[in-house]
Amino acid sequence: MARLNVLAAVAIFAALTAVVALQVLNRLVLHLPLIWSEEMARFLFFWVALLGAAISVRKRRHFVLDVAMGRRPHDRITRAVLTLLPNVCVLAFSLFLLFESVGYTGTGWYRTATNSGINMGFVYAAIPVFALLSAVYAAANARADVRGLAREAAQGGRGSASAGE
Repeated sequence: MARLNVLAAVAIFAALTAVVALQVLNRLVLHLPLIWSEEMARFLFFWVALLGAAISVRKRRHFVLDVAMGRRPHDRITRAVLTLLPNVCVLAFSLFLLFESVGYTGTGWYRTATNSGINMGFVYAAIPVFALLSAVYAAANARADVRGLAREAAQGGRGSASAGE
């Protein structure tokens, strides 16, 4: 799924680049602006931004407040909470967004973009796709963290973590 996410983001970014290049060529060189190109570029950008945000969740590059200021707490429970809390928050938000965005996307099937004629359901579908991917990635990250904490507890301490962590 992660590979498909990256491939889709790359393909959509390539399409976005092509549409914008065509728009610039037609408007500035040929003086024949395409009325659909700006709208299409906006929709493609929306999709690529949300797919990229999901990739950020998978790679743990999303927004996190470091309350421990880069130090690992010695208390095992505190360390477990600070390790799992970001994943739980992202998972909870993603599930909420998924639930809410399905209805929003449903209303999009009855709307059409003004200039391009694109059904807005396809545009709005980026939101539940992002939410689903983020939920899956956050759950996988939490699972990996639980395994790491269990392995650390089985080793009887901080495990093989370096002193700089």
